[in-house]
Amino acid sequence: MMNTLSLNGSWGLRWTDGQRNRMQFATYEKTIPSRYFQATVPGEVHLDLIRQGIIADVYRDTNVLAARWVEEFIWSYRREFEATEEMLSAGNVWLHFQQLDLVASIILNGEEIGTHRNVFYPCRINVTGKLRPGKNILVVHLDSGLYDVCDRPYAGYDGHLNGKLHKRHWLRKQQCSFSWDWSPRLINVGITGDVRLEWTSDPVRLDTVVPLVTVSDDLHEGQVTVRPFMECLADDARVSVRAEIRRGGFYQSVLVSDVEVKRGICCPEAKLIVPQPELWWPVGHGGQPLYDLTVSIEIDGAIIAQQSSRIGFRHVRINQDRHPSEGRYFIIEVNRKPIFCKGGNFVPADLIFMRADRARYDKLTDLALEANFNLLRIWGGGQYETDDFYDLCDEKGILVWQEFIFACCKYPGTDEQFHNEIKREARYNIRRLARHPCLIVWCGNNEMEEGAWHWGYDRGVVHPDYAIFHLTLPRLMAEEDPTRYYQPSSPFSPDYIDPRNPHVGDQHPWFIGFADTDFRKYRPVRPRFPNEGGCLGPTSLPTILACLPEDQRRLHTFAWQTHENSIALMEEPSHTDNMLIQHIGKDPADMSMEEFCYWGGLVQCEGLKEYCDSFRHKMFDVASAIFWMYNDTWPAVRSWTIVDYYLRRTPSFWSVKRALQGVHIVLAEEGDDITVYGINETLEAVSCELRYGIFELAGQYVMDERKDVVLPPNTSTRLASFPRERWEDVNSSLAFGMLLRDGRVIAKNRLALPLMKELRWPKADVKVKVEGGRAVFVSDAFAWGVCLDLDGEKRLEDNMFDLFPGVPHEMAWEFADPPRILRVGNLV
Repeated sequence: MMNTLSLNGSWGLRWTDGQRNRMQFATYEKTIPSRYFQATVPGEVHLDLIRQGIIADVYRDTNVLAARWVEEFIWSYRREFEATEEMLSAGNVWLHFQQLDLVASIILNGEEIGTHRNVFYPCRINVTGKLRPGKNILVVHLDSGLYDVCDRPYAGYDGHLNGKLHKRHWLRKQQCSFSWDWSPRLINVGITGDVRLEWTSDPVRLDTVVPLVTVSDDLHEGQVTVRPFMECLADDARVSVRAEIRRGGFYQSVLVSDVEVKRGICCPEAKLIVPQPELWWPVGHGGQPLYDLTVSIEIDGAIIAQQSSRIGFRHVRINQDRHPSEGRYFIIEVNRKPIFCKGGNFVPADLIFMRADRARYDKLTDLALEANFNLLRIWGGGQYETDDFYDLCDEKGILVWQEFIFACCKYPGTDEQFHNEIKREARYNIRRLARHPCLIVWCGNNEMEEGAWHWGYDRGVVHPDYAIFHLTLPRLMAEEDPTRYYQPSSPFSPDYIDPRNPHVGDQHPWFIGFADTDFRKYRPVRPRFPNEGGCLGPTSLPTILACLPEDQRRLHTFAWQTHENSIALMEEPSHTDNMLIQHIGKDPADMSMEEFCYWGGLVQCEGLKEYCDSFRHKMFDVASAIFWMYNDTWPAVRSWTIVDYYLRRTPSFWSVKRALQGVHIVLAEEGDDITVYGINETLEAVSCELRYGIFELAGQYVMDERKDVVLPPNTSTRLASFPRERWEDVNSSLAFGMLLRDGRVIAKNRLALPLMKELRWPKADVKVKVEGGRAVFVSDAFAWGVCLDLDGEKRLEDNMFDLFPGVPHEMAWEFADPPRILRVGNLV
């Protein structure tokens, strides 16, 4: 078995800016200890500097700007260790860095033994014969990437002004670290993964085991093709591969005996057949059974290497059959069942990427389930996520759309060194993630096909990366993981037509959200698979306040602009500020922080409600409601998200939670009619009472119909309609629909035709009482956006909710204090 020595822990760290200090000083046998400070590995330089008090907390105030010098220095890590006789006599010894950020020169005992320049796959160096008895000195010089690409071309690749400084298109690290609209520039640098020595005298080293899992079309048989990638360290060797799979009382084993392998990388496959496998399902559609897979490498009956993982059996098809009216479907089918995909875009969970630990991912995935998600899209400007993230998605039934890390610019794919880096990066991550049943789509990039069609990528440096996504990556997918669907870009239209075509492929409906913020325009469109689009709104109130010094707690101060989404700063006057004036007639410049949090949140509630409602009731002509974006990378005052950096629910969280619940109701204006749709994504039919019609905002029901209905499972059903002409005064009334079971409302919704500010609002008198662990709210008039909390930390059953006239709104209430109504949105 492989022997290891961890080199994690305390290292010395020093710096040079090219003028002060010299990199080579760190490699000297004798050095000056006072020129170092203590660093933690795995770690990141900004974090060490914060601990040392050299820089302030980069998440607060404007400290992120003051820390920008860190990315411009060269950082040298130094660690001494003792080499044992066992290491020195071993047949092979390796130095393994799980992650280096970014451009690294590795020095062992004064000799450069390797270099590395990609954060997305490990660095592994054979150091056999390079260790010395006793003390060894290991030094790693690290550049954030800026020095490495300073002489590389910028013109024609990246259209942003700051691209001249960082040239991110050359650097294989998280692209958002160079700044995005929702993130500042904080270019990470450091030894950000585990470090260890490994040694063995065995003739074979097991690198990784890749299980490719398939299920037959009739769902009766599962197959696991086990690919154990190993390195033969001798001229030849004879090995056996044993693969075992277990779950509960089920056990299956296969032995591939006496395989001859030659020096270099080899992969003797083994196959396991599992009859009647327990199927893995997305959350809400079934369970998530996982099987234990153990693969052993044996020589002469002795196990020399072993790896274990968990796998799941599911049949996945991306249905792009011809649509009967126009174009093609785009439906993700799991186990022969169409799945309406609900969720958001996931960006890195921290500005300093390695800070995100399993506990943080656990909370983020729990909050996604609380918001009724079943899918997260890993956006192409972020990162291939950690094993913890995918393990949690496997366990919780959250589907993952994974993109290779390219976004919104042109990349130098014709450069041979860059192209080879991409191949190594892609191969490593395809193999690493193959075991996860949650992963159902690989996508080449974010919005670069859009750029090729509409952003001028055919000018200047013409399509330098097109072959990466249309040749290199699909070849690697076919070779490494042919079990998964791949498409070159998102959005992407098959048959190589315009990626903005709504009738084929996936879509990013950004015709709403920037200059045009009239959310009602979502209502008539029918994109096949919308997986990016949204609107801006405030984060939670404590997060807003944490961003700002007390003397800058108002809009457009310097600290505000530092933590503001840059979309809100791209126009004067700001489209984002005008969105509030457009919808509610209120100028955010006149608001306190608490007022901005509520009113901005209420408008974002409406925007995301319209996005989700407009697409859900059209299932499966439309097969998703995936918005931009779910989570934040750092503390913001305004963002696209429903969960902010501090893992607090933003005001719009509650609107999304209601819009994506398993049983839902939507009203739609269709031609001359108002139509009521019932949506049921549960496993069983739902029998209930439908109540629908029109009520005046002041409280009178001018049309109030009732009927018994049955909602079949996994479908949207047209339940009722009435002529639009019956709705006479649209400025004083709303169309409504409710689903009731045993007299209790299980889903409700309403439809307004004018903008909210154009309605004639009454004052609402909201009353609340708590009985038997339940809070009951009631109002004589319609009450819009009843707010109980702006902190976002309590797990309330509901918040920012509407009250229909005279209709009780109930929720569990397990808190000592009774509910306190902070605000109601009626514009009086």
